[in-house]
Amino acid sequence: MIFLIIVLAYMIGIRIGTYGIYKKLGIAPWKAFVPVVSSMEWQKIIDRPKWWTWMLFIPGVNLFYAASQLTDMSSAFKRYSFLEHFAAVIFSIVYIPYLGFAPNEKFIAPGGVKPGQKPPVRSPLREWADAIVFAVVAATLIRIFVAEAYMIPTESMEKTLNVGDFLFVSKFHYGARVPNTPLAMPFVHHTIPVLNTKSYVDWIKFPYKTLPGFQKVKRNDMVVFNFPAGDTVIKEFESEQPYYDVIRQIMAEQRTDYSTARELVWQNFHVIARPVDKRENYIKRCVAVPGDKVEVKDGLLYINDQLAYFGENAQNSYEVAPKGGVLPYDLLRKYDITTQTPAIGNGIFDVALTKETADALSKEPDILSIKRNITPVGEGDGYNRIFPNEPKYYNWNIDQFGPVLIPKKGMTVILNDSIYPQYQRAISVYEGNQVEKRDGQFFINGKQADSYTFTMDYYWLMGDNRHRSQDSRFWGFVPEDHVVGKAWFIWMSYDKNAEFIHKIRWSRLFSSIHSRWAPSEEKYLK
Repeated sequence: MIFLIIVLAYMIGIRIGTYGIYKKLGIAPWKAFVPVVSSMEWQKIIDRPKWWTWMLFIPGVNLFYAASQLTDMSSAFKRYSFLEHFAAVIFSIVYIPYLGFAPNEKFIAPGGVKPGQKPPVRSPLREWADAIVFAVVAATLIRIFVAEAYMIPTESMEKTLNVGDFLFVSKFHYGARVPNTPLAMPFVHHTIPVLNTKSYVDWIKFPYKTLPGFQKVKRNDMVVFNFPAGDTVIKEFESEQPYYDVIRQIMAEQRTDYSTARELVWQNFHVIARPVDKRENYIKRCVAVPGDKVEVKDGLLYINDQLAYFGENAQNSYEVAPKGGVLPYDLLRKYDITTQTPAIGNGIFDVALTKETADALSKEPDILSIKRNITPVGEGDGYNRIFPNEPKYYNWNIDQFGPVLIPKKGMTVILNDSIYPQYQRAISVYEGNQVEKRDGQFFINGKQADSYTFTMDYYWLMGDNRHRSQDSRFWGFVPEDHVVGKAWFIWMSYDKNAEFIHKIRWSRLFSSIHSRWAPSEEKYLK
C-alpha cells in the first residue's frame, strides 16, 4: 500500500508540474493529464522524437527513459548543475511543479540553449561525476529489473551447475521484483565488504510487487530465490548453519525446550533479522509447482504419484569400497569425482555420483563394490532438521519423505494437530498471520479457525546433487515473493582446484542453462 501511495504521489506531482509548464508555453494544459498525449507534447518541448513515448511501455527501459526526460526538461529551463538534475529525477514530485509554477523560472529552449548560442562548458569533474552516476544508476536498474550475475558457491547442484560457474539470472522471465528495501548500497547484497555492516536501511519498506513477466515458474526451471529460513540469521554462521537448525541442535543435545535453546543462541551469538530481498540467494531446481503432491521414496522423487525425471547430470550418494581402502587419484580425475567423504569406516566412501558414472566406476578393477546409499524409513538425523520438524507426526528423512501438498493461492487446508505443522510457517511467517492454539482450537488473528486459505503460490525446490543439498526437504516451501529470477546462461566457469591449463571449463562458457540441462515439461514426469 505504501508503495502504491508513493507511486501515485509522484505521478500526480509530475502531472501537476507538467500542467504548469504547458500553460507557460501556451500548450493546452489539459493535455498534461492525458497519457501518451502528454508524453508526445513533452518530446516536442525538449526536441526529441515523438516515438520515444513508446519506451514508457518497456519494463526497465521506461525508468531510464523517464529519468532522461526529466533531466532534459531541467536543462530546457537552463538548469544544468548536477544537483538540479539529481533533484529533477529523485524529487520530481516537487521539482517539476516548481518549474511549472515558479514565476522566475523561464523556459529557454531545448537544452537551455537558443539558436546561435554555445552550449555551457562542463568541467572534467562534472563530466566524470555525470558518467559515474549514470553508470551506477544504469547498472543498478539493470541488476534490479533485467539480469544479475551470480556465482555458484556450493556443490548442491554439482554436475548440473558446478562450483565456480558464473551465470546470469534473468529478472524479467518471471517479472522483476520491486525491492522491499529500496534504500541500499548498489552492487552489494546484504553486507558491505570489509566494513561488515548492513548495506541497506529499512526506513522505507515496499510490499511484494512484481512487474509483468513472460512466464510463471515451471517444473524443472532452475530458480534463484531468497533463502526462506533466512529471516533470522546467526551472523557468525550465515546460511551454512541456519538459525533454526542451531536451535534444534541445542534442544536435542541439551534436552531442553525451544525457548531455552533460543535464549542460549541469543546470548552467545550475534543474531540479526533480514527482509525478504536481503536474505541469502540460493539456486535449486523447481521440482514441484503450486498444487502438486511431492513424495520421496527410497531416494526417488515422485510428483503427483508419478516418478519424476532425474537428469543425466543429477547425482545421488553411493557407498564405494575401493581396494586398499583408498580411492585412487586417477579414478577421481578420470570420472571428475569432486565430492567424496569417508562414510562408515572400513575403507568405504560416501561418493556423489551420476548413475552413468556409478555404472562405469563399478566396472573398474580397483573398485570392490558400489551401491546406492539410501537412508531407511524412520531413521532421522537426530536433530529434527527435516521439514516439517515435527517428529511426533513426521519422522521423515531426505530419502523417505512425504507426501506433501504444495500450497496454491486460493487453496484451503484443514487445521489440525497433524496437518498444521506442514503449513505453520507459510501461514504465520510468509503470509503474516498471528496464530495461536488454545484449548485444542486454532485462532488466526484472534478469530477461531478450523481451516486456512492461502494468499500466495508456493514452490518446492531441490538440488540435483541430492545428498549434498540443503533444500525444501529441510525448510519447506518457497513462497512466490522469495523468487528472484530464472537461471539464464553460464558466461564463465572456473575450477580453482584444477591445473592451470584446465582451470577454465571452456565447454561450459556461454552455455544456455535451460536448453542444456533442463528437459521439457512433457519429459519431466516419466
